[in-house]
Amino acid sequence: MRKILLFALLLITSLSVQAQIKFEEGYIIKNGNERMSCWIKNLDWRNNPKEIEYKRDQNGVVETANWSNTKEFGFINQKVKFISAWIKLDRSSEKQNSLSKSPEPVFNEEGQFLRVLVQGDASLYLFEDENSYKFFYSHNGSEIEPLIFKSYLEGTEIRANEEYKNQLYTNLKCEAITRDLLRATRYRDNDLIALFEKYNTCKNPSGTATAFKQEIVRKSALHLSARIGLNTTSASFDSNSKNFGEPYVDFGNKMTFRIGAELEYILPLYGNKWSLILEPSFQSYKSEIIQDGYTHSLDYKSLDIPVGVRYYMHLNDKSALFINGIFSYNIDLGSKLVYTVYKQPTEVNVDPVYNFGIGAGFRFLERFSFELRYATNRSLVNTQTQYDSKYNTTSFILGYRLF
Repeated sequence: MRKILLFALLLITSLSVQAQIKFEEGYIIKNGNERMSCWIKNLDWRNNPKEIEYKRDQNGVVETANWSNTKEFGFINQKVKFISAWIKLDRSSEKQNSLSKSPEPVFNEEGQFLRVLVQGDASLYLFEDENSYKFFYSHNGSEIEPLIFKSYLEGTEIRANEEYKNQLYTNLKCEAITRDLLRATRYRDNDLIALFEKYNTCKNPSGTATAFKQEIVRKSALHLSARIGLNTTSASFDSNSKNFGEPYVDFGNKMTFRIGAELEYILPLYGNKWSLILEPSFQSYKSEIIQDGYTHSLDYKSLDIPVGVRYYMHLNDKSALFINGIFSYNIDLGSKLVYTVYKQPTEVNVDPVYNFGIGAGFRFLERFSFELRYATNRSLVNTQTQYDSKYNTTSFILGYRLF
């Protein structure tokens, strides 16, 4: 049974990974200003793409495009848009242990796709990869220029070159853009988007400036679910000392019941795909065996408190595949372990340690879900080095979202 559950868990995880990568309806504008409707492989880019894959229709052949042959691309009914540009890019690190001692940016000219954040009389763009997070802008038809920001070391102090504030004050002239406003504007997308929207509204109140930052629409950020399920659990116990022939005891596989609740907080990031979960649950395991004429028994009861991260792959508005990564803290609820050596029963103190788990599942009709979860080994005698124990669980969990 456990092998079947593990196989199903791996299968759902594989399907989940595949489900998040799909072709969605969009468009591409080639360098000759020819606009083409197509289906683009949506990788939910955190980093700016170097190239994209697309099909001219849903069943067409996969083709590729990059910044050198593509002027612009985006998705239909989504606030996602990229343009290609030849830019001056400063790749100086912002990591504290890799900061330069010079406040001056080091520019290299590169061709890249830039994510459009605001488009109007003044436009704002973002370039992001594993090491860089840089903003660019243009105004009144000017060339795209970098907004200069660089952290650096002065002795042991971290300081910042915030030249971008002077650039914006010089080039975005409008009564709404004041020195005080610029002093408070951080080198962050939310701050800069708000500033560019304010400028465009001030400059042209009847204009059509557009913000392309994806809107996070959450019906509710907090959810509570009832969770019940079945565990298939194996347990064993051994002594690290074999001076008196202490036996290894396999308590066997047992099917047990679990019950709990899940509190989930949907993070306002990347289209509601990430959440934090807290899932206290009661679990138990009971076994008694006679081995070589001696009786050994385990009556284990615990309150498990898993906390973790969940990632959703939305299939439509009411269904999604998901994968979890969890850390579980375990509270013993009066468990009892009896280990018998030479007719001498010894009650061993049960002291469970934390463990980790992975899970994958499916949520449907908004409220219902099922999940397969595998928990790594949990030692039941953590503070007693003379003993060794193993406790492994694979779970099938049903959930019903209350709100």
